[in-house]
Amino acid sequence: MAHATLVPHSNELSIDMDIFSKWIADAVLFIEHSAQGFWENLLLMNFSPAQVIIDILLVSVLFYYIFLLLKGTRAVNILVGLVIIGFVFALSRALQLVTLGWILDRFFTVVLVAIPVIFQQELRMALERIGLTKIPLSQKEKELTAQINNIVESCDYMSKQKIGALIVLKNSITLKEYVDTGIPLNAKISKELIISIFMNRSPLHDGAIIINDGILLAASCVLPHSFKSYPQAFGTRHKAALGLSENSDAKVIVISEEKGTISYAQNGHLDQGISPHRLQTLLTEFLKPQRHKKKKA
Repeated sequence: MAHATLVPHSNELSIDMDIFSKWIADAVLFIEHSAQGFWENLLLMNFSPAQVIIDILLVSVLFYYIFLLLKGTRAVNILVGLVIIGFVFALSRALQLVTLGWILDRFFTVVLVAIPVIFQQELRMALERIGLTKIPLSQKEKELTAQINNIVESCDYMSKQKIGALIVLKNSITLKEYVDTGIPLNAKISKELIISIFMNRSPLHDGAIIINDGILLAASCVLPHSFKSYPQAFGTRHKAALGLSENSDAKVIVISEEKGTISYAQNGHLDQGISPHRLQTLLTEFLKPQRHKKKKA
């Protein structure tokens, strides 16, 4: 006996499509009505164009910083979930789904009370950041300050531990021929990286590191020796520093492995036995010339 195949009647399909179309139409009308109401209220308040623009900009900045604060935290997933539930709630209102709307309405009431608990850690971090906020500096200024601090702190540590080091700071003249003699790194400088390179057992501790714009280009680089006659107290590192400073406008920091002293070479001259504070001043003059001149004025 053959089984009969049930085929939906065309009238049933037509009814389903009519219901779906009505839902879509109701949703569109709800969005249109909400937007129109918002615009009418805005006009009634007699806001000037400047006020509207400033208002929108401030709200945009606020949301941007909230996004930066929450980026990479578990709060992002919670917010995504709340946005999805909010969309479903708005849809239920537009389609007049009374039961679903009532449940979500009660749910959001509970969520508003629970938000301080859910985002307790994030709110605490935000308030701490606001409290610690100082006068904003440009990004370039912050990077230069961090670069100077990393170099000075690493030199101070290596000086106390009597770890020999040779640090080259590139200026306007290219140092590619010396960079090519070393091991390319192209890494952002840090105190820990510089110290680890010059540790005695490190395979890169012989030679110099070359830094440009906060990037450690290469390590274990070979520098030219000076052909001038200097006191015998000058070691290989000091002569290499003087040789490079004679042939270029680079600045070179030398740390003596025997005495632990810090020296600074520029323009063929070696400033010996300087303190970390003096080194910071010299690096500031080199990396922040304009700002340093303003402070002196």
